[in-house]
Amino acid sequence: MSAVLITTLKNHSIYLLSEGTFTCVYTKKSIEYRASKELDIALLPEIQALSDPQFPDCRDSKSATKECTITCSFRKSTENYNDSWASDGNSYIKEKKPPETNGNILSYKAVVTINCKEEKVNVSCTFTNNRSKSNKSRTQNVEIPIIKLDSKICQKNDPWPIAKSNYTAKLPCAGSAVGLRTRACIDEKWKNEVSSCVNQDLHDIQKDVQELNKGIGFIKDNAKEIFERIKESTTIKTFNSFANINTSISILEVMNNVSQRQKNLWNDEVIPDFVNTASNVLNDTKSWENPENDDTNLSIKYLHTIEGMVNNTNLTSNDPHKYDNVELKLCNDNCNAFNASVTTDNGVIVVGFRNLHQILPQPKLAGKNAISETTILSVTTVNNTNGTKSIQMYFDYSQTRLPNHEMYCVFWDEHVNNWSDTGCKWGGVTNPEICKCDHNSAFTILMSKDEEILPYMDELTYVGLGISIISLVLCLIIEILVWDAVVKSDISNFRHVAVFNIALCMLFAHCAFLVSAEPKKIIPQWCSILTVVKHFFFLAVFFWMLCLSFVILHQIIFVFDHLRKRVFWGLSITLGYVCPILCVAITFITFNNGEADQYYSKKTCWLVYKGTLKGSIYAFILPVGTIVFINLFTLAVVIMKIATPTVSEAKARDEKDVAKSMIKTIVFLSPVLGITWIFGFFMISLDLTLKPWAQVVNYTFTVLNSLQGFFILLTNCIGEKKVRDALVKRFKGSKQSAHSKVKAQPKRHLLL
Repeated sequence: MSAVLITTLKNHSIYLLSEGTFTCVYTKKSIEYRASKELDIALLPEIQALSDPQFPDCRDSKSATKECTITCSFRKSTENYNDSWASDGNSYIKEKKPPETNGNILSYKAVVTINCKEEKVNVSCTFTNNRSKSNKSRTQNVEIPIIKLDSKICQKNDPWPIAKSNYTAKLPCAGSAVGLRTRACIDEKWKNEVSSCVNQDLHDIQKDVQELNKGIGFIKDNAKEIFERIKESTTIKTFNSFANINTSISILEVMNNVSQRQKNLWNDEVIPDFVNTASNVLNDTKSWENPENDDTNLSIKYLHTIEGMVNNTNLTSNDPHKYDNVELKLCNDNCNAFNASVTTDNGVIVVGFRNLHQILPQPKLAGKNAISETTILSVTTVNNTNGTKSIQMYFDYSQTRLPNHEMYCVFWDEHVNNWSDTGCKWGGVTNPEICKCDHNSAFTILMSKDEEILPYMDELTYVGLGISIISLVLCLIIEILVWDAVVKSDISNFRHVAVFNIALCMLFAHCAFLVSAEPKKIIPQWCSILTVVKHFFFLAVFFWMLCLSFVILHQIIFVFDHLRKRVFWGLSITLGYVCPILCVAITFITFNNGEADQYYSKKTCWLVYKGTLKGSIYAFILPVGTIVFINLFTLAVVIMKIATPTVSEAKARDEKDVAKSMIKTIVFLSPVLGITWIFGFFMISLDLTLKPWAQVVNYTFTVLNSLQGFFILLTNCIGEKKVRDALVKRFKGSKQSAHSKVKAQPKRHLLL
């Protein structure tokens, strides 16, 4: 029999055999000096003990005693054991039965008489190996709780027997599996079953690996066979259980520890079976759930074990090892693993895990709420050398990124047993699939569960809308008060009609917006109605802006061809109200007659966005975008007209006057032509993760458009001289009239 290396001290080596020769080797240069001695090891059994019944029921017994059968079992071996039995003072051994054989299991039984007056009794079986000079025996104790008249119990629940409360029932494993099935009875209620049953072949492998761990055998001589056996054992139908997975990972962990201790490196010969095994244990992620608690320590142990074994490899072949759940590749430039890839200028070993993200702990990043849902990549330098550690990875998962959701490039930090983003950087909106890290580890990319939120955005919106609503009401009142004084021509009539309708429609739209500010407090029917109202009135605002734009264009282009009032009214009514009605009606019918989450969202009480050119929101964006573009063209024409005055006007004005006129035109026309909504289209195109530009655009759009009613009041009412004069004249006339009446009253009093 070959010897096994236990330890090495400089050039001294000590070897041990389970049964054979104990050899000491002294090496000097090429000469070896050996000393040997025969050694025989006496083994002791691993005992599994159960009582039948487990919980003797003394409630209805007329006798003061009960009989119970104790079974102590272990695997057959070439050793011969003497059995002995003992009990406490509350019971006694009535009868010992001859051993029974069931397959490779040897069972010893004894009948015990117990005292029903006791709460519990203890019986033990002891097996002695007389070949051993020391440590001759091993004992297994069996505790037998007794059910009495006042005992609290869990009722029988096949195959589980009646059990005494706050104790645990035990059953042997089915078939040839090794271990026990247990189920606790706590406060008269059954808890979930916990199984430690391990398939026989896995148990045998574990025993062999434990022998290697004790120093009995060379890992390099046994690795190929063990990896083949564990690969086969992980493919059978009965494998998928927590106990089997735990045992498999423990086997790999111990093998790697032994390999490192014996200075052995895993080579190309064993890697295929190793990767196949690592893949097989990930076939059923539900089996990783610990039946006793919710911890995820087994998944962490798995990752550490696989990475430890990869660090202990000496690969020479570039052939990829690809299986259902794990891929291992030796890379010198670029390589793929499932839906991810790695680019490097240095030799690395890349391991891709397909299902591991489901069982590892979910990320707990400070101030970030993210979730792992894609491939995990483990990157290790070849032969664990100190090379370039920077790494660039590509994750296809980023293609599913939701708008305005941050992505986080993270690695598994073994010091805190959690994900960390230290030293890793996401490529951003422009390169969302890229992760760059300055170290090697296990990596993945996470997507934030929550959309990026701009602080105080709601407060700014509500305050701005409140100011706008008050301003629009004032604007409408002023228009009514000064109408007769300022509307003296068709052109002024057209402009004030457009401004009045813009203010009126905007007032209704803003009011509807505020009413639907908290969709959760609104019943679905009202949410649908408010969506229709907002859709119609916001469109009406822009179509009336378009009417005003056409009036301005007509006035500039056709200077001597005045627009007739009948044409204006026909055009304005059609554009201002008919077109929005048709647009809303067609959209409502098209999206399943206004169905929730089709036409409108119950979360926002507004139109639905489902992607580029998808969703009812485009029944608002497209017409509004077209109108803003036309109005922008109108504003450009007006500015060009100011910038290129006639010959007679050019002599009378200097460049400063032209610049002032242009600025004044932009300030006065932008609110009533909706030019500020250009920021809205930039806002749609800019992802909130594109900082700080997205934040600047969003805040600008919110402030300008929530205060649009206020700007209309300033520019088209208070800012217009004719309106101010008419308003002042009207109030002065009212004061003079009131003053004359006050003076006349004493006279009438005197006449009386």
